[in-house]
Amino acid sequence: MLQKYLSALMFLLAAPLAFAQESPWPAIVAGHKAPEPGEHPRLLFRKSDLPALRERAKTPEGKAIIERLRKCLNGSDGESMPTSFNPEKGPVGSDGSGEFAVKAPLGAYTFSHMAGYGLLYHLTGDKKYAELGKQCFEKALEGYRDRDRRYAFKAPYGPLRAGPVLGWTALGYDLCYDGWDDEYRKKVCLALANYDENDPKKNTNLPKLVQSSMPPFSNHYGMQVGGAGLALLAIRNDPGVDPKKIDALLAQSEKSMIRNLTEGFGDGGFFAEGDGTGSMSSHIVFLTALQAWSVSAGKDFVSPRPNAQWAALKWIFLTVPRNGQMDFWPKRGGYPQNIWSREGISGAGYFAYPFGVLPDDQKAALLWFYNHHLKSNDEKKGTPFDTSNPYPHLAVCSFVNWPTSLKERNPAEVLPRCYRDSKWNFHAFRNRWQDENDIVISVLTRNVKGYIKADGDGGLQVAAFGKKSKWGKVKGTEKYWRPAADGSGILTLADGTSLAVDFSKASGADAMLVTSGTADGTKVKLAGTTLTFKFLTTGNEPKLQVQGERVVIGQQVVSIKDGNLVLGKMADPWKASR
Repeated sequence: MLQKYLSALMFLLAAPLAFAQESPWPAIVAGHKAPEPGEHPRLLFRKSDLPALRERAKTPEGKAIIERLRKCLNGSDGESMPTSFNPEKGPVGSDGSGEFAVKAPLGAYTFSHMAGYGLLYHLTGDKKYAELGKQCFEKALEGYRDRDRRYAFKAPYGPLRAGPVLGWTALGYDLCYDGWDDEYRKKVCLALANYDENDPKKNTNLPKLVQSSMPPFSNHYGMQVGGAGLALLAIRNDPGVDPKKIDALLAQSEKSMIRNLTEGFGDGGFFAEGDGTGSMSSHIVFLTALQAWSVSAGKDFVSPRPNAQWAALKWIFLTVPRNGQMDFWPKRGGYPQNIWSREGISGAGYFAYPFGVLPDDQKAALLWFYNHHLKSNDEKKGTPFDTSNPYPHLAVCSFVNWPTSLKERNPAEVLPRCYRDSKWNFHAFRNRWQDENDIVISVLTRNVKGYIKADGDGGLQVAAFGKKSKWGKVKGTEKYWRPAADGSGILTLADGTSLAVDFSKASGADAMLVTSGTADGTKVKLAGTTLTFKFLTTGNEPKLQVQGERVVIGQQVVSIKDGNLVLGKMADPWKASR
């Protein structure tokens, strides 16, 4: 039990300490050896990983994912080209994914078919799969669009869609490379290096995508810079490219990775435009770009700071699964329909992508959540191991990244049960990961805005015992923050309002909320300050007693020191000092 709390506490403390100490970012991957010119694969894995991956293909998990991959490629066995193609060609408007996306069968042509065939080539050694990848790229050059018409190698709907297409096409190049002749390798390499769709605004050429046509606080940013980063890492030093040009763009790409993680996201993974937009800027292609930076360039953007970690983990922190549904609440900011949608390009890969970048203990927590809440339903639907959407690249990432040899761990043993995003004034508290009666509380104390606004009304959003409510109101920037390993925490704002969340059960309730600000509940006067209490419990509410300069509730004590609320159990020998 002690080890469980220590593990969570270390992660809790590591985030602000690492950030404050300005540790090198990115960190250098120990023992990394740079790829030789023309050496592939290099983005998700290296040649030295192939024996283990081929053994994985023989396991039940590996077989299940590969079977799904094959169905995503042609609807059946993956032994031939897809027969279903989006009939639209040329530029498209802004009115959505199009009719074909709704009715397209499994196995319809997508921008990541080349990557899917490329993985089969490496697992089997049969060049026919690399040839199928070649045919897919020729379709891209002919102007064939993705099943979602907004995505295409030729005439994509703006840089927002160009970035992911470029990135996942680059993965196809990386995986098919050894199965092609020199001439075709060079053709695809140059198509990536010279990518320019003659956009009058010049927003979809490779140099522009590297730095993005939009600022980091836009959901467009991560999709553009992530895709461009994958492309650059795929073609670096390959025959036919200008090394100086690519290296200069990679230097810019490295800065763009940091900008997305610090100007778009904060140290708690909250995004400037909210949750649904944040999943686009992190999961569609950006997290995989971070994986490629580690595998190909030996630069780790994930371990030194908590930003990328929380961008991947906040989903399981703020979700209480109920009846097989992922109840993430509240859905702040733009595009709430993306959250846990799992079927389209947006809102998918909450496990397959992060497994490629997170440290093992966090992978174990993510694995526990998947196994307990999604695995059974995914298997029944024929979409095992997070392969829920029809895109081959998701199955590729699932196959390569799934931690099949890792033992799952309850997130409460690994993750802190309360945390914050200090950039965007977001704070969250959770009592456990157990069942649909888990308690999750979060608050955004200031409005957050990129091009889309996330409303920071200051109310505590409370999900408890299957019910949802909003309590109290705290506004402004953080002045004082004290988290505890059990999920309890104390937050004081610049205006002096202090808030406490207590999960210790010392009061007799599952959770106790206290604030010196505006709220409904039981009110008492303490040292000239009005405190309001709310109890979350399935039983009778505990009684309060004011004893001098403290309030006693069961075995819990509440007091005020230096304007901050203080929680201290009656049995605590140093309670008087609080």
